[in-house]
Amino acid sequence: MIRPAKFNPISRRNFLQISALGGILAASPPLGAQVFPVLNDVRRRIGAGPVKSFCIDFNWGEKHVAEPGLYAQADPREHVRWYQDMGVNTLQTFCVTYNGYAWYPSDVAPLTPGLRSPNFVGDMVELGHQAGMNVLGYFCLGGNKYWEQKHPDLVHGSYLKDFRTPFSLEYLEYTCRSIEDALKKIDMDGFLIDEFRPIQHPRWLDCERTMYRELLGEKFPASGHPSKEAVAEFDRRAVERAWRLIKWVVYGTRRVVIFTNQPFMDRDLAAWEGNQMLKEADWILNETPDLKWLSWMHQQVGPNTLIVQNLCGWEGHDASVWRQVDTKSYGLYGFAKADEKTTLPSAKNSPNASNVRILREAFHSL
Repeated sequence: MIRPAKFNPISRRNFLQISALGGILAASPPLGAQVFPVLNDVRRRIGAGPVKSFCIDFNWGEKHVAEPGLYAQADPREHVRWYQDMGVNTLQTFCVTYNGYAWYPSDVAPLTPGLRSPNFVGDMVELGHQAGMNVLGYFCLGGNKYWEQKHPDLVHGSYLKDFRTPFSLEYLEYTCRSIEDALKKIDMDGFLIDEFRPIQHPRWLDCERTMYRELLGEKFPASGHPSKEAVAEFDRRAVERAWRLIKWVVYGTRRVVIFTNQPFMDRDLAAWEGNQMLKEADWILNETPDLKWLSWMHQQVGPNTLIVQNLCGWEGHDASVWRQVDTKSYGLYGFAKADEKTTLPSAKNSPNASNVRILREAFHSL
């Protein structure tokens, strides 16, 4: 494994030094098979068939973001049995949920209060591996409610409902320390990093004006309104810098699958065309129900990137379209909000429950 020589990526001083080495990081070796051996353990565990992945979602409660401890009674054994019954070969659970609380004894993020299993993720990994499954963790880059409360000057206000945290160096440092901490403590096969996309700029915060100078090498416009082209370039570079730093931490800690979710939207297209992150990520998720994005993603990703199609979770999803997805080329994924009592997906009759049933049949047939 190639490691960055004599760099501790989480030392604040070195982190800021690394952040300034944009050219060096951009030129660092890609994550593909040309440099690293194929992730043999990941593929060996699930065989030659398609990636069949699912997530029981702890991010949300009945009304909004799940309050800390909402799903703390979750039993890893029950969850792994559910995933086995679902027919998955790759389960995705949580290192740190969107509320900012950890599901293992983190030295960075606060522990989810009242956890029945204090090392929930570690137990899921052990049991999942015994069952022949890959186990992925989760971090949300687009927002972290705990961190937002601690740094109100570095996030947008309530005029942006969710995912309102700019990728400032302060926020990236915290995220990278959290990722490194989890990689050192948990034998997970990789992690999904969610909402890895440009945020909106209804206003330009002071930290974003600083980022503008860092990323574009020029002062923020005195008018307070950068051109449309400048905003697109700012967004592209903000995403690429975040990617370089996260990649650097993974390089320097333990090589695992980096699975990104944007989700893609038309408004962000200018920032994605030619974006280096899309060429280097191991797996990339199309979370939306619209399969039109698959052909566009094919034009953007690198030769070793796996595109994964989500089939369950949004109101507009129809899991029966899995038959239109070439499973020799694409992975499959789904998610469902956890029931607040059972902590498992609800069996109530709903479009999402129907999609779970369809996806279970699909997973078992493949």
